[in-house]
Amino acid sequence: MKAQRRHELKESDLGHTLEVARKYLDENSKSIGIVVIIVAAVVAAVAFGVRSRAAAIEDVWRRRGQLSFENPEIGKESLESLATMTLGVSDEQFVLTSLLEQGQQALRLAQEVAVPPDREMNNKARQVFEELLGRFQDNPLAVGVAHIGLATVEENEFMLDDELVHKERANAHLTAVIDDPALNGMPFKQMALDRRKALDETFTRVVFEYPQPEEFAETITVDEDAQVEYVEPVGADVPAGTVFTVPRTSVNESSQADDSKTSVPEAEDSSSTKSDPEKPGGPGSEPDDTP
Repeated sequence: MKAQRRHELKESDLGHTLEVARKYLDENSKSIGIVVIIVAAVVAAVAFGVRSRAAAIEDVWRRRGQLSFENPEIGKESLESLATMTLGVSDEQFVLTSLLEQGQQALRLAQEVAVPPDREMNNKARQVFEELLGRFQDNPLAVGVAHIGLATVEENEFMLDDELVHKERANAHLTAVIDDPALNGMPFKQMALDRRKALDETFTRVVFEYPQPEEFAETITVDEDAQVEYVEPVGADVPAGTVFTVPRTSVNESSQADDSKTSVPEAEDSSSTKSDPEKPGGPGSEPDDTP
């Protein structure tokens, strides 16, 4: 009897609950319908956004693969395109890959000019590696590449301005790689050790000294203002390389004087030294017996 009673009570409670729910649905059916529609719209929008984001990421990967860096002119345009498409992408993997490639290509293009390194491309590499280091400081790959790349940037800057401050900066980047425990076992550490050992050789100022000839002829160059530059030869009383500027007229007068000194007098006509046989007293003439 007790079990049957409990069963009846449960059926009564369930019926009461269903009745309450039915009444609630009847009274709030419109509100519930609106909520269901909103939820469905939100789910659809999220699904569409996910599909659109996936399509956008797929598109930028495809466009990146079509870029070319075969020569400096095309390479610079490709770098700008890659940087532009990276700005609007939220995918961290694409951003990391893009920054790594931008830094690598910028350093390579900096050496492919008539007189390397190219300052513009070297500055571009610095900007990219600094962004890589700041944005992915917890990624060992990004940290290693950024520090090694920045050390190379400082070497290039030293070639451009011959300032030894770049040696200190390069040493700081290489030391950061060596002292970072997160880079243990990675090739960056050995690379940094080797390059730090060669810093003195890498950052040696090169001075070209051209041997001076023992003697050289004096040089006279006439300028547009009717003046000349006179360079004394080695061994003169004045220091070698001394330049004198004198009026051209003075040089002309000096040249004429030199010509008069060095001119050879014309030989006298031998016929003038011989006696004319027609003249009295000349060789071969008959003695004059006239008193």
